[in-house]
Amino acid sequence: MTGDIETFRAALRAAGQPWSRRGIAFAGAGIVLLALLQGVLLGFVRLPPAIAASALPLGGVSLVLIAVGWVFLIVAVVKRRRWAKTHDLSMPSLSDAGEGRG
Repeated sequence: MTGDIETFRAALRAAGQPWSRRGIAFAGAGIVLLALLQGVLLGFVRLPPAIAASALPLGGVSLVLIAVGWVFLIVAVVKRRRWAKTHDLSMPSLSDAGEGRG
């Protein structure tokens, strides 16, 4: 029974795993970029004024990265739900298993 469960879980992960990994990577990169940009704007990171001013458009890039990450995460959820609809998710009852009887 454990092998069936592991096979089931592996198939469910494969249904949305690449999308969720991409989503986490994109959203994480956007958040890190936004944090670095905030450090530059608040003066925690010292940069020459010309470079600091050119860093402002990176705020838009970071927001786009976060949005793309969320889209990938939503696609992963949709793919997993579609996969779950086509597969039987009910587990057999414990009384029918027949294990543990001497």
